[in-house]
Amino acid sequence: MKQDIWHVESLELSGLSTAKSDQNSALIWGGLPGEDLEANIGERNVGTIQKIVKSSSSRVKPACPHYADCGGCTIMHAAYPLQLDLKTAFVTEQLAKQGLPTAVVLPAIGMKDPFFYRTKAQMTFSEKGSKVLAGFYEENTHRIVNVDRCFIQNDQANQIVKTLKGLLVKHKIKPYLEDKETGLFRHVVIRVSESTKQILVTFVTSEEKFPGRNNVVQDLLAAHPEITTIVQNVNPRKTSVVLGDFERILYGPGHIEDELMGLKFRIASKTFYQVNHRQTQVLYQKALELAKPKKEDIVVDAYAGVGTIGLMFASQVKEVLGVEINPASVSAAIVNSKLNGIRNVRFYKEDAIRFLTQLAEEKKAVDIVVFDPPRSGLVPGFVGALALLKPKKIVYVSCDPTSLARDIRQIVDQGYELKRVQPVDMFCHTQHVEAIILMTRSSSGEKK
Repeated sequence: MKQDIWHVESLELSGLSTAKSDQNSALIWGGLPGEDLEANIGERNVGTIQKIVKSSSSRVKPACPHYADCGGCTIMHAAYPLQLDLKTAFVTEQLAKQGLPTAVVLPAIGMKDPFFYRTKAQMTFSEKGSKVLAGFYEENTHRIVNVDRCFIQNDQANQIVKTLKGLLVKHKIKPYLEDKETGLFRHVVIRVSESTKQILVTFVTSEEKFPGRNNVVQDLLAAHPEITTIVQNVNPRKTSVVLGDFERILYGPGHIEDELMGLKFRIASKTFYQVNHRQTQVLYQKALELAKPKKEDIVVDAYAGVGTIGLMFASQVKEVLGVEINPASVSAAIVNSKLNGIRNVRFYKEDAIRFLTQLAEEKKAVDIVVFDPPRSGLVPGFVGALALLKPKKIVYVSCDPTSLARDIRQIVDQGYELKRVQPVDMFCHTQHVEAIILMTRSSSGEKK
């Protein structure tokens, strides 16, 4: 029987390509625009490639041997310039869906070397027979894909994980088996500072009791003297959340420090901190360039976290007010301001909506509001509070173009103009893209 030929028209960041054959259409994993394919089309008109009849010049062999199984990377089969084009296009499409201007979108800024960039490595442990596995869940399953070397994780972290697998076998420490709820060793989380070269290793165990713990620590340090500190985190719950509440320091100070744009930041196991050091500097530098802060400006950092963005602005403005609801993050932000001797920043543990509303009621003149919310975007009510405060400029750092476009639409309706959108590729080879947005209050200042 003659096999249908499918012509690929477009590629999504998820790795699914849209293809047509005669009068039919389908979604095919791993196709590239312009290619002709033979494919096995299954349920819901989703298929896999059987043969590439005509290949795209942008097709490359994925560097990672686990690419087809892991699911963490989705577009590694596309040459890097095409990846950047796809990410720029995705940001543009999301804005267009909300009726927003798209001419303001700049080309995505990529990396010179888009491999081994993640300074946070997080791997799950399991076993198969007598073999210890460490890796990632296969897409849409809870089966572990054993990965000896992740091509987007820091390579020192890869080597530490490899050593740790051997040590669990040597010291007869059983990995945690999720389906049976047996075993001890669940995950390892490794944070690496590219600037200071410090390394934090966190063992995540299912219970506090850890027989052989000291031997594992000693052997790991002997193999990797570059490790600065080791922490045991206990997570007894049946959950997909990696870290539990209780921690014990096994070696070193329990935290590391990183340097970013000339500032120091303390990182612990639960600290939210951008995972791509090289691109984070690009990201924050672009945020400053777009905002063009002045020495007399007052800035509000409305999702302050550990103070990273607010502290970046501090040297260029009169005052920064940071607001964050998480008490641990507020404490970390205060520590970071002291580490850098910065005195014109104040951090508040408060709900951002209440904080902005109170500033508006006090008639506080705020020049710039900057925020970097979670992937879900701004919470309901935030835009209304922002409108009451009436800052001259808004700088929005987002890791999800869909929620970003939704939020921008609401802010535009409150009397603001979208001026610039700068995508930055923080997560090469994956479906994720970061973007920085500048908005200014329209000359009329009236709602549209």
